[in-house]
Amino acid sequence: MNEEKEIAKGKERSQELQTEAVEPEAAFVPLVDVIEKQDGVEILADMPGVSRENVEASLEEGVLTISGKVSPPTMQGMSLQSGEYETGSFYRSFAVGEGLDTEGIEASMKDGVLRLRIPKSEKYKPKQIEIR
Repeated sequence: MNEEKEIAKGKERSQELQTEAVEPEAAFVPLVDVIEKQDGVEILADMPGVSRENVEASLEEGVLTISGKVSPPTMQGMSLQSGEYETGSFYRSFAVGEGLDTEGIEASMKDGVLRLRIPKSEKYKPKQIEIR
């Protein structure tokens, strides 16, 4: 029950912290799925066109921030005939509750999806109690 309260607090704080970066170019808020598992939380963020080299994840004072940049494609020897693909920055932040182990955060990027894995702290993980 305490774990559910911590996660609910994190969700409330996350909603308060959702902001967009103020930049002279377009700023996108990536769509995310937040999945709670027994051993932790996974955040999946759609960041189409963002390469691994142009994405950053940081944690400061309990706030996890993800950001990235989509640059215009380079077209050597070609001229753009029609352009609908937008370029700019991605930015999103989340509050990380006390029930999560911020030292164990892992991040990976594949096919335009950023995956962050945040394990639960040992004291918040469910455990089986042996009955004698």
